[in-house]
Amino acid sequence: MPPPPYVCLERVAKRFGTGPEVLSDIDAEIGLGEFVSFIGPSGCGKSTLLRLLAGLIEPTSGDIAIEGRKAAYTSAKAFFVFQEPNLLPWRRVAANVELPLMLRGDERADRKLRAQKMLDLVGLGEAADKFPWQLSGGMKMRVSIARALSVAPRILLLDEPFGALDEMTRDRLNEDLLAIRQRDPFTAFFVTHSVAEAVFLSTRVIVLSANPGRVAATIEVPFVYPRTAALRETPEFLEKLGVTSRALRAASVAEAPAS
Repeated sequence: MPPPPYVCLERVAKRFGTGPEVLSDIDAEIGLGEFVSFIGPSGCGKSTLLRLLAGLIEPTSGDIAIEGRKAAYTSAKAFFVFQEPNLLPWRRVAANVELPLMLRGDERADRKLRAQKMLDLVGLGEAADKFPWQLSGGMKMRVSIARALSVAPRILLLDEPFGALDEMTRDRLNEDLLAIRQRDPFTAFFVTHSVAEAVFLSTRVIVLSANPGRVAATIEVPFVYPRTAALRETPEFLEKLGVTSRALRAASVAEAPAS
């Protein structure tokens, strides 16, 4: 008998105030340890879906359960990584990573040890005493990820964290993120506009259409972990990339206004 889903979304819908529905009839079952990416046209509700999963907002209708409990009651298990690193410029790198530990009341010595461990994990152990302005964009995102991992989240929610970076830096951080996940496992939900990024990272890609956001396609990605840069050059990867791109185009065309 298969294990119950770790995260379950059942007929989830969301509207803000009296406005139109942003999301409608979202159904999905996600297993423990999966890496799920959401792609779709702009305005399809990808970021809203992440906030629902985090318990930051509640659905207008439908249910979201994590380990059988409402998402709003499990937000302590999740941590958000936003599009911008959002580091405090007056705090050194280690102090930025320590911040969520300090806010939850951890002892100073414990949080310093944890922050250093997480910086080592993301390859920035030598940068602990630097200020954010001394770091590149990619390094700042690594610090943001280290800060998220400092609280040992069961769920990591990532909202286009690498979208503003150049392609080579983004590809490298994709590889680093998967390597980190191998050493410090978590279930991930990832929003991106990059089909290649979604396929490279994910166990499953969920394609959303817009107006309102609905599940247009679900694509299983069978490649084993760990994944390396060489995967991107294989015929199997390129085939899966094509399948996902066609699904995204179909979802976008379906929602395009008539001329």
